[in-house]
Amino acid sequence: MTDEFESRPRIKTFRENAIKAIPCFPNDKATRTSLQSKNLTNLLITFIAWRLRHVRQTPRRILGRERLANDPRISNLTPNIDAFLNAVEVGDDLTPYLSLGAVKEGYTPSSEGANRHDSWADKDLLLNVMGLHHFHLGLTKEAKGHSVRTNEVLFASVTRDVFEIIGLFDHDAFERKDDGSMTPERTRLWSAYQSLKASQNLPGQLSIGGFGGLGVTMSSHPVAVVRAAQEHTRIIHQIEPQLDDLQYVRGLYPSSNVPSKPKLRWCYNNLDLGVCDEKAGFFGVISKGPN
Repeated sequence: MTDEFESRPRIKTFRENAIKAIPCFPNDKATRTSLQSKNLTNLLITFIAWRLRHVRQTPRRILGRERLANDPRISNLTPNIDAFLNAVEVGDDLTPYLSLGAVKEGYTPSSEGANRHDSWADKDLLLNVMGLHHFHLGLTKEAKGHSVRTNEVLFASVTRDVFEIIGLFDHDAFERKDDGSMTPERTRLWSAYQSLKASQNLPGQLSIGGFGGLGVTMSSHPVAVVRAAQEHTRIIHQIEPQLDDLQYVRGLYPSSNVPSKPKLRWCYNNLDLGVCDEKAGFFGVISKGPN
């Protein structure tokens, strides 16, 4: 990484923080070096793709409860589902309910390049292809902070203010049969997903799938992620030089909270891109994330 712009102190710090945040496997010097070699756009593609697997903490309105009504597994899981959906409504942190892959598997070099072994190794296929998160439903937490794993998981479409339930599925939804065909549970999930998309599309509208409905790239990243990384890089290039202008910087703060010596840096709050001043307790959102 030799680009003069990316060597600016704020950009270097921004890059370093992104690299530090991404959980690598194997977590070794070679893997970190691979991340460090990426230009800003490609680094942000990796960061956004990983962070997309998480859900911003905020209260959400729940839709689609009726999709659970006829599932025979509900009778044994009602306390679990009620507790989880209450957490969604009140805005609790949903990270403990996520797959462990979302926490531990942010980047591996074997997923990219000419010699890649599996482009999906560090990605959530069903999130990238369908735009759906899935959540475990354990009532208690393990020592490491995640909810007890359950065979059944709840799939949902999650936006900034809405949590739409797709249904309850077991882990066969992630699997294929030995002959490559889909398991019945995976078929059921695809059917539920297609019904959701059909209800959202206008008559005759073409839907190409992928998170945000924009498709998936050959690298297995959603096109929406690539475009977000490109847009965030453009924003940073546009605004970064102005952060050396004290008058401009002071204009970014609320009028009641302008420090005498502002010290802004680039940062993400989940996937909201902005500038922040930790000492002043300030975060200014420039581009909002998807959830």
